[in-house]
Amino acid sequence: MSVKDAVELLLRSGASLVSAHEHAGSELVHHREGVEHRYQQSVDTLMGLLRSVARQHIGAAVGPVGALVLPMPFYRALKPQGAPVDPATCTDVIRQRNLRLLDDCARYRDRHGPDGGVPMAAALVDPFRSAEDFAAELRHRRDEIFALKWHPPALESPVDDHVAAGYLDLSAEWNIPTVIHCSPTGRLGDLDEIRTHALPVAARAGVRVSIAHLAFLAPELPTVLDQPGVFADLGPWEAVCERTVGRPDPALADRRLACVMERNPDALMFSLDTPWHLQPWDDGRVLGASVADAVTRVRAAGEMAGLDSAALLHGTALRLLFGPGADA
Repeated sequence: MSVKDAVELLLRSGASLVSAHEHAGSELVHHREGVEHRYQQSVDTLMGLLRSVARQHIGAAVGPVGALVLPMPFYRALKPQGAPVDPATCTDVIRQRNLRLLDDCARYRDRHGPDGGVPMAAALVDPFRSAEDFAAELRHRRDEIFALKWHPPALESPVDDHVAAGYLDLSAEWNIPTVIHCSPTGRLGDLDEIRTHALPVAARAGVRVSIAHLAFLAPELPTVLDQPGVFADLGPWEAVCERTVGRPDPALADRRLACVMERNPDALMFSLDTPWHLQPWDDGRVLGASVADAVTRVRAAGEMAGLDSAALLHGTALRLLFGPGADA
């Protein structure tokens, strides 16, 4: 049995938690506040955190835990602040990070077995190369790649360049979803750019698409999520609803989430976007050092909206990863 088939069978048999967006690896991040810090997490740390979340918020009889694990984006580790992305360096970084993450996830699955949780690696695409060339290097690992990840702002490359390079066609060929980092409105890679340039092509190709970070609650999000095969993940909730978009009143943010959940109950997926929760800020606090509050608030919003808890925690993510019927 292939790796992908074995993982799907395990998670369909009774998963308790499947996160749609987490990270592993290491990167140097520069913030507008002038702070730089090391943004890092191992696969082992991630899976331990998710098992803890499942035990705390689901109960003692915890089934398999899974996570779609994304490579760290290419920010500042290999380029000075303010310097543009160098395509050759970018290609090398992406190649190394994809292979390292594939190795780390495979090693974890072999060492821990199903009880330790199932990390599923995504591959960060390289908009400076054609999808054909990109795929040629990874074809021998194809069975271990569960999604493709686009990050337009980190790579300073618009959504249209990713489409033109053929990455939606590659998703269709490999029958895996595409996860697109979504920026706040007005920045490179925002929801309008994704909606205009990527989603029509994805629909024609039959590609499932996950819009990351709940599109920062852009007003047009509910209409976008009405489209078949379009999903959104909820992480990191602190950034989506408080930090990055101006820290609105938390109660108001939670009500907005509940409204989206009520409107689009089949499109939203649990995620934490770790290790976002470990970022330090100028005011001396560590952002969301515990993820418990975010999990509690997201689940409470789901209850307010009458959302099926199983769909939020694992069922919808399984449909994204494996197609219709995967959560049956």
